[in-house]
Amino acid sequence: MKPKKRIFSTLLSMVLLVSIALTGCSGGSGEKKAEESAAGGDAGEKTKIVVWIWEDAKNVIDLNMPAFKEKYPNIDVDLHVLAQADVYQNFLIAASSADKVPDIVNLESHRLSQMIETGGLLDISDKVAPYKDKMNAYKWADATKDGKAYAMPWDSGPVVMFYRNDLFKQAGLPSDPKEVAEQLKTWDDYKRFAKQLKEKTGVAIMADSKTKTDGTIFQEMLWQHDQWFFGKDGSVQVDSPEFIKIGQYFVDMMNAGYVNEVEPWSDAWYSSFQQNKQATIVGASWYDGLLPSLIDPKGAGKWSVAPMPKWSADDKYSSAIDGGSNLAINKNSKHPEEAWKFIEFMLGNDASQLKMMEGGLFPSLETTYQDPVFQEKVPYFNDQPVRSLYVDAVKNATPITYTKDYPLANELIRNAFAEIFLDKKSVEEVFKKTADQLRQKTGRK
Repeated sequence: MKPKKRIFSTLLSMVLLVSIALTGCSGGSGEKKAEESAAGGDAGEKTKIVVWIWEDAKNVIDLNMPAFKEKYPNIDVDLHVLAQADVYQNFLIAASSADKVPDIVNLESHRLSQMIETGGLLDISDKVAPYKDKMNAYKWADATKDGKAYAMPWDSGPVVMFYRNDLFKQAGLPSDPKEVAEQLKTWDDYKRFAKQLKEKTGVAIMADSKTKTDGTIFQEMLWQHDQWFFGKDGSVQVDSPEFIKIGQYFVDMMNAGYVNEVEPWSDAWYSSFQQNKQATIVGASWYDGLLPSLIDPKGAGKWSVAPMPKWSADDKYSSAIDGGSNLAINKNSKHPEEAWKFIEFMLGNDASQLKMMEGGLFPSLETTYQDPVFQEKVPYFNDQPVRSLYVDAVKNATPITYTKDYPLANELIRNAFAEIFLDKKSVEEVFKKTADQLRQKTGRK
């Protein structure tokens, strides 16, 4: 899940370094506390657990709270809402000082490896073992370090293309999902559609910013093509020919005027969709919940869904991943057993995951995919059974790992695009400089 993106300050990285350094000095082990923890949920004694979570995630957890309270009447749950940036920053501080609160922390996949590095999360390898083969396989990579698992996968973010069927039709482009899927297969096709949209209607094909991009669309293009900031051997790939080629595509789309220039997730970005300023969102399945609720509440029937474009029709993978989240237990929690009961109830059974899908979160739990709900027509999307496309997308996404250095890499590449546009420098020149910076800061080759 990544509904509301944030740019994190240098303070976060500084706190992380301090946290890692101090963790080795902190006392107490989560494993011992697990043995000492009372059976709170089943016995007569009341137990309270605290969950640090952001608002969008809490809203879907709330859908399952009545059922959880019925099963575990003696476990009180405090869903403590924080801004996403504050969840990470506050937990880094908590981990460094061995705080017992929170018991559970909500972590996005792109931050998970970084949080594991703090040493502040409980090893839950034995607890998640029964679910290893039931979850999206790629989700375990960032949750694991040295063969030990430190988080339970929640939702996934398979990428598709949401598009305005009415704007496509106005431009004389195919608008039916099957026709769009047949004629818009590659990023070259996407550029061709963009050109016709602009010429016929004046509408851009997507929205992003030259100097304040969040890097998402670029990363999705990388991911689908089995490219990433780091190679399989861990080496920096930012100056590789394929990386530069994809960066050049983004720059060319911007310079051609095919992109509505607006900062992602700003107020202007939200309003631009209702003002019909762009026709597509190449994005994760969680837009399923955001479009009707926040982005375009009056857009019912105007939006449809097709697979995301590929670089080549021969590409091994047809989709990418953007975001997704997990729940983890604080190593210093006084109630690790009760915390696990909460996590397992919410993330480990089909009924809970399917209930939360009502809030737009696509489950990582693959046993849910057999449910008829995935074939249901969705009124907002012109009665298209869009959830079946999410299943196809997640099954055909490249298994890439974010890694602990992702936040830094993403920050540097955002800065790189700003430099390219502001100083009119070449993609190759700036990306090579960025690659050297990333090698210097991470120690990677």
